[in-house]
Amino acid sequence: MLLEDIGSVIKTYRSRLGFTQNDLAAALQISAQAVSKWERGENAPDIAMLPQLSEILGVSIDTLLCSNWRDQRTVAATVLFADLQDFSSLACKQSAADLAISLNTFFYPLTEQVMAQDGLPVKYIGDELLAVFIGAQHQLRAFRAVFAARRSQPFTARYTLASGQVWMGSIGHPLYARLDILGDTVNMASVLQKWAKTKTTSLVAASASAIEPVRAALRLGFRETLSVLGAGETTEVYEVLALDEAGVQL
Repeated sequence: MLLEDIGSVIKTYRSRLGFTQNDLAAALQISAQAVSKWERGENAPDIAMLPQLSEILGVSIDTLLCSNWRDQRTVAATVLFADLQDFSSLACKQSAADLAISLNTFFYPLTEQVMAQDGLPVKYIGDELLAVFIGAQHQLRAFRAVFAARRSQPFTARYTLASGQVWMGSIGHPLYARLDILGDTVNMASVLQKWAKTKTTSLVAASASAIEPVRAALRLGFRETLSVLGAGETTEVYEVLALDEAGVQL
């Protein structure tokens, strides 16, 4: 977040309203020189002033702080999709109340293992969890979360991983918006999830971008394939022969 960026946002929205610097300063009961310094990137509004400034300009505090700018929301990450195997069969056998208990029994240890590796649970979709790992060694932490989840999980589940750039931010009406992630990396993990349903026996699959950085760090077994993933696109896909860090089959 740069002061120049904040100043540019304030100037843009002030101008849209037809306000002069003096008008905005009068509304905030501060000097016009203070507003001028904001817009030149020499200073920034005090944190206590942000709610009032947000209301006057008609924008969110996130917008004022530039936290929703595209370039600042795109990060390197590893995306994880996890879902229950044979969920449809389970749903047919249980009442809605019992199915909710089963889902929570599945999601709880899975989410705990994701958070233990500093991952972010993004959302639950039916019997699926979408999670993301960012920061240092995000690929390694994602695999460790998967291994730990498999050991602690009472249900058989499918896990797919892909690494690359993702856009992170809130999606939806401001009153109900939640963190979400978008981009080709998310799409890749989703496609791998569908691919893994019929192409893997280990129920763990990953793109080459997720695999390569962890080869030396984890003792994994891999079965490489070249899978068609959409209109004319191919990518290296690996079935992970799930071994733990001691090389023991999970």
